[in-house]
Amino acid sequence: MALMTPATAQWIFEGDTSATWQQAIARFQAMDSLYSGAKLTVIGRDDGGEPLHLFILSDGSGFTPDSIRASGKNILWITNAIHPGEPDGIDASLLLAQALLDDDRLMGLLANTAVCIVPVYNVSGALQRGSRSRVNQNGPVEYGFRGNARNLDLNRDFMKMDSENARSLNAALANWDPDIYFEPHVSDGADHQYIMALLTTQKDKLAAPLAKFMAQVLVPAQYEWMGDKDMLMCPYFELMGNTPEDGLRGFYDSPRYSSGYNALFNRIGIISETHVLKPYADRVNATFQLLLATLAAMDQHPQELREARAQAKESTRKATAFGMNWTLDTAQVERIPWKGYEARTETSAVTGLPRIRYDHSAPTGTMVNWLDTYRPSFTATKPKAYLVPQQWHGAIERLKISGVPLEVLGKDSLLTVEQDSIGAFTTVPMAYEGHYLHRQVLAERHRKTWAARAGDVLVPMGHATDRYAMEALECRAEDGFFAWNFFDAVLQQKEWYEDYVFEDIAAQLLKRDPALKQAFEARRQADAAFAKDADAQLTWIYRRSPWMEPGYRKHPVLRVVE
Repeated sequence: MALMTPATAQWIFEGDTSATWQQAIARFQAMDSLYSGAKLTVIGRDDGGEPLHLFILSDGSGFTPDSIRASGKNILWITNAIHPGEPDGIDASLLLAQALLDDDRLMGLLANTAVCIVPVYNVSGALQRGSRSRVNQNGPVEYGFRGNARNLDLNRDFMKMDSENARSLNAALANWDPDIYFEPHVSDGADHQYIMALLTTQKDKLAAPLAKFMAQVLVPAQYEWMGDKDMLMCPYFELMGNTPEDGLRGFYDSPRYSSGYNALFNRIGIISETHVLKPYADRVNATFQLLLATLAAMDQHPQELREARAQAKESTRKATAFGMNWTLDTAQVERIPWKGYEARTETSAVTGLPRIRYDHSAPTGTMVNWLDTYRPSFTATKPKAYLVPQQWHGAIERLKISGVPLEVLGKDSLLTVEQDSIGAFTTVPMAYEGHYLHRQVLAERHRKTWAARAGDVLVPMGHATDRYAMEALECRAEDGFFAWNFFDAVLQQKEWYEDYVFEDIAAQLLKRDPALKQAFEARRQADAAFAKDADAQLTWIYRRSPWMEPGYRKHPVLRVVE
């Protein structure tokens, strides 16, 4: 258990036992009752029905976003146990809160920063305690389960917001708008000497002022702090080959993830990834120290952080386009130091085939390739506004939750819009987080006059939320509402034809429309299978006829241009 007396020379965690949800909430409730600068509140519900708590440390500046901002403070937000099988943050945050409240040496870190802690985010997952779901992990004795009450991975739910958890958390984030979002995890993967891997918001996606602050101020300060504590930290990585020596690449945090979602609102995302094979107490203490490192950097550079965020928000408001669907630039390669273990290949006793074993008796120190530059696959231009017809309730609800300014049309209006016709796309073959995610979407855009109805919703551009709105509403966006099946109803044709009836109608259509006939014959000439398929040919004509339903494969969100 944690040693928590003020007389303790160091704030450290010992042992191999993690606090349960009930224990964690009880301890935060006790701090609320004992300290005037601490408050435990409820911000929503878990899918299992349990309350979702927020613990606020504000050092006399009140317990609302407005009062804290009025006092000149920035905000650090910590979300624990999004994956309850990785509980390091629960115990590290309990230790942090007690240390900040009790230790005069550390209390000063609250002079320029308020701290908001979600003690346990995935409560229903945390209640599924056991010791068998994470076979690779070295402690604690018991821990929670990754999925919540609906078996959702909450770190894939930030854009689609299927869970009550995500709707509650995102509404709170919109209300508080923290400057830095911090989320503790435990990392699987290759074995190495590092206790901590640091995942930050992908630098190329952030607005330049905020990316500069993160890369030149925050991250160097975090590495320096951890180095002073003799806690080895490396960037969070994915393998380019079988072992780290084959090269490493930075993680791409698309908007489905917490750090990718928060980046859309010009918030820096920090994900701590302790190494799964290190002892639990070491992992908790490393998480605690990285939290202190983050607070210390925020305390030392409060004005720079405020200015960087303000400039980033203004850049978002004024931008005319945003890059989307980012991919790794394999031509951009750096060399970074690496402290690993020699990876030996031997014969598996199970399969009889080669396997890798990391030899702890043979630590290595070398340089490896590091690839961490991403480029957008395409650029989406910003319209004057988006129009979301009122019947698409799910999309409108999520825009509201995320704090996007909306205008409800008070009367029927004629608008000049652009509408995308959905072309080819791929869909994952098995359910992924309760959806059949669409990918590689192609679309053809057409300008038209649109009769908008009273009650339809306009999403005007020119706000700090523009980037989120575009990532949600553009049909080609990899984590947009179309990708997550919000608009799949438009992909189904509702009315058809009887071939023996439509044969004669089709013949008349071709006779009256030479351009249609020319295109039809060109398709027959170019596609032998099509030329032999009577149903395909009739369907081709039907879908170009006046009888074809106009909404088929039309993206229902319109881009208002006039």
